[in-house]
Amino acid sequence: MRDYKNVKVPKSYRGEAKRTIVKRARADRAAWSRKRAVGLTNILLKVMIVLMIAAGGVLAWQAYRAVMHADLFVISGVDIKGVKMLSDRDLKDIVGVFTGQNIFRVDLSAAIKRAEGNPWVKDAQIYRRLPNRLTMVFTERTPTSILDTGMERYLLDGQGVVIERLPKEQTSIWPLPIIAIRDYRARPGEEVTAEGLPEAMELIAEISARGGWKLPDITVKADSPETLSVLYEGCQIKIGSGRYGEKLRRLAEVMTDVNQRGVDIAYVDLRPERQAAVMVKNTQLRAQSSEHKVKRR
Repeated sequence: MRDYKNVKVPKSYRGEAKRTIVKRARADRAAWSRKRAVGLTNILLKVMIVLMIAAGGVLAWQAYRAVMHADLFVISGVDIKGVKMLSDRDLKDIVGVFTGQNIFRVDLSAAIKRAEGNPWVKDAQIYRRLPNRLTMVFTERTPTSILDTGMERYLLDGQGVVIERLPKEQTSIWPLPIIAIRDYRARPGEEVTAEGLPEAMELIAEISARGGWKLPDITVKADSPETLSVLYEGCQIKIGSGRYGEKLRRLAEVMTDVNQRGVDIAYVDLRPERQAAVMVKNTQLRAQSSEHKVKRR
């Protein structure tokens, strides 16, 4: 048996050795220096930005304090537009708080809310006019009728908002139709919530559009829509709810017939759908009640 322990293998039979070769590279000091310089530059840049922001904030604060306390921006007056009914006292209460305030610090929203708290004011707008003036533009409510509660009278606008109490001796100053709602508690600045009011206002609008009526002589009883009636020139006209255009056309036909007959009437009832009941005042005809058949057009 042959011993192969000491046998030499020829180089041609040997495989290539697979060894890991480790090479040592020498760091480039120039590249490291450049990298370090870039890092320092970035740090310095960030520090400068922070310092500039801080300086800008300080300058802005100083500028703000200077503007807020500068006499140049202290309100010197308020220009008023759109006022007809507001009194000088009312205006003083509204704009008097602006005196001595800085134009940038004044609370315009609160001022508008305070102005619209006056029942005469429907809308108010405020504008700044640099350096030291304000402009207030008012839209006032326009009275369209008079509310009579039996105890007091009030001016009403077209939206049914109570404007102010009206002394009876001043009723003639306002040539407006009257809407009577018994025992209603009205408050200036609040909208009337009685059910009969919208119907009464619609009826008055229809009468005004047709023409031929003296609006100051009209009193509309509006305790409820179903009992709606008109007092006009000593005659009561029972209207009821709805179909006002049709009912007023029927009333014109009835009044034409009544005038031709030469009778004095107490009331006309237009609530029936196709007829109008007429009650006469004449003594010799008081016991009679004539009914006029009126076909719907």
